[in-house]
Amino acid sequence: MVQPISQPESPTGQTAREKRAIDADQQVAHNYQRLLWQTFSAVFDETTSDATTKGQIRDRLIGQLRDALLRIFPELTLTRVGADAGANPFEFSKGSAIGFPYLNLSAGERAVFDLLLDAVVKAEFFSDALWCIDEPEVHIGTRAQGALLRELLLLVPSESQLFIASHSLGLMSEAMRISKTSQGEVVFLDFGDRDFDEPVVMKPVIPSREFWKKALLVALDDVATLVAPSVLVICEGGADGFDAKCYRTIFAGEFPDTDFLSVGNSRDAQADTLGLTSAMQAVSEGTHMIRLRDRDLANDEELSQWRSQGTKVLTRRHIECYLYDPETLEAFCDAVGLPEEKLAVLEIRRVELEHSVQDRGNDPDDLKSASGSIYSSIRKHLKLTARGSSARSFAEVSLAPLIQPGTKVYDELKRDIFG
Repeated sequence: MVQPISQPESPTGQTAREKRAIDADQQVAHNYQRLLWQTFSAVFDETTSDATTKGQIRDRLIGQLRDALLRIFPELTLTRVGADAGANPFEFSKGSAIGFPYLNLSAGERAVFDLLLDAVVKAEFFSDALWCIDEPEVHIGTRAQGALLRELLLLVPSESQLFIASHSLGLMSEAMRISKTSQGEVVFLDFGDRDFDEPVVMKPVIPSREFWKKALLVALDDVATLVAPSVLVICEGGADGFDAKCYRTIFAGEFPDTDFLSVGNSRDAQADTLGLTSAMQAVSEGTHMIRLRDRDLANDEELSQWRSQGTKVLTRRHIECYLYDPETLEAFCDAVGLPEEKLAVLEIRRVELEHSVQDRGNDPDDLKSASGSIYSSIRKHLKLTARGSSARSFAEVSLAPLIQPGTKVYDELKRDIFG
């Protein structure tokens, strides 16, 4: 018995709409069927010239999807839409990998592809409609979010309107850029401080500094205060923000309008993988951004190269080298009223650093690895109490405030960062 090829139901039909949140996972499969049907139908469309090649037919829709994806992820190319049984529905090339299946894409790549696929397939069904997307940035990196917004605006039919609910830095900064270059094409709606138990009339708001503060308060919580500084230094550091807190303490007196933000490892700080530079400059054009990374194991050639590319690099390995510098430890002895213990404390530093190298195989300049034993031995020798449960808390609260203007350590750090 011959089985007919059936046309997928139009997405405008009632039965085609998702009834549950988990049904959204079926949309890629539905869109895959619609994409194949639309491409297949074009072969028998009377308006299609017989001289049209299969490549031209395929590229009507698939080419549009492929090009949009490439503009967001330049290394990810849609190479094949599999119509034969057992084949991957979508295949890609990615770097040296060929025939890369859809299921192997990262969460962010898949999220972007799903949104683009949905827009390409449904554009002909919803040519004059309100397109509403709630938080399209989920799983997508900040830098790709702005590019995604640009592509969605190109794919959504010109007679339609695109509504996006988001607190994403990438989307908001890109929307701000578009609003500046294309008057009237972008409006912002503020849903804060509204009682939706009563009728509410929503009107576009002017994206003032106060508007951005409120928006960033939701997106970044207490980091929202960064909207105002004249200089923002993005540096290394984990979720506890240790490096940023120390720098903030050290330079608060001389640079009160400068703030610091820990963004991860050295690559995150140097490459600004979170896209904070573009996001912050779109929000506050007067903010000057500085990218700061630790020296780590870099040689002089690498150091020179990074600095020539605009990245500030510490002269020493990491911030612990400054915090546990002999000059800082001597200042600590003065601060706790034990100046006579300076030589003993410096000897503790030397011995514990030597143990770190000989017993644990660490490098001679790796003060971070040795800091725990240094702090523990100093605390016991000086009989200190309530100075912190770890070397990091001790350094942040007790040592960082001692790196002050006029000390060699301060001058070196200042030169490294502000130069």
